[in-house]
Amino acid sequence: MSDVRQSKEYAQFIMLLGWQVEKLGQWHVFIKKFPLIGSLIKIQRITPPIPFKEIEKLAQKHHAFQVVIEPATNHQSPITNHQPCYRPLKSPFIPTKTLVLDLKRTEQEIFALFTKNKRRDIRIAERNNLSVQEGTQKQFAELKKKSLLKRFVLPLGAGREIFPLLQAFGPQKAKILLAYPSRLSRKPRIPLAGTLLLFHDKIAYYWQAASTDEGKKLLAPTLLVWEAIKLAKKKDCEEFDFEGVYDERFPKNKSWIGFTKFKQGFGGKEVVYPAPLTKIRFLGLSSMLHKLI
Repeated sequence: MSDVRQSKEYAQFIMLLGWQVEKLGQWHVFIKKFPLIGSLIKIQRITPPIPFKEIEKLAQKHHAFQVVIEPATNHQSPITNHQPCYRPLKSPFIPTKTLVLDLKRTEQEIFALFTKNKRRDIRIAERNNLSVQEGTQKQFAELKKKSLLKRFVLPLGAGREIFPLLQAFGPQKAKILLAYPSRLSRKPRIPLAGTLLLFHDKIAYYWQAASTDEGKKLLAPTLLVWEAIKLAKKKDCEEFDFEGVYDERFPKNKSWIGFTKFKQGFGGKEVVYPAPLTKIRFLGLSSMLHKLI
């Protein structure tokens, strides 16, 4: 199975964000150009052997001030052939640890893997008569903005990635699920929670999620994960990737601890990727620009 970040759809998404994409053998390479100062190069989920010489030629061609390599190999196959000029990246662009649920089991077997509390929460959410339906990118973007504002985070880029992502993957490979209050409720039919799923090479990715405070109280996010898993099985997916959990190697991401505990309740095998590698060509610029993209 190939990772979604090496799919043609993801490459299209990256181009819609203003990046340039080139192929290096079988791998997509993402290039962000900056006026006057050169470019940043990212190669994500690449498997060894890593073609360092070819990457260096590409870096020279595009006058790269930094190259970032984020390998696909897990902890059982460490990267040992990297060049001395490459060193671990302190702040990864993509998750370095995740949970992957085996979907080749029956729904009953998968449900039994959940913690006792998660199974209880799903039953409570179902008794709350929440309804789960496919939603639109506009609905999810609005929900995401509200969710970020509740955490005192400015939602400046909330819709910036959602719209091109849905455009690149299309309706067959990207789905938005929304949870609504019971149809018997007198409250307006406003989404309580939502999730954005991507599908690639028999893997479903739990890409983004958002929820209102009321949705959390009614356990809508938990019900949505269960419905997402069932949808992934209907689409003949063999794995459900929770797309990132807290990695102790990068303690700056402590904000991930909360949703990591949430995801761990659904079971799944832990997958750990090697620390990303980076080569910095111009000191000072890379750290500043890393925060902007």
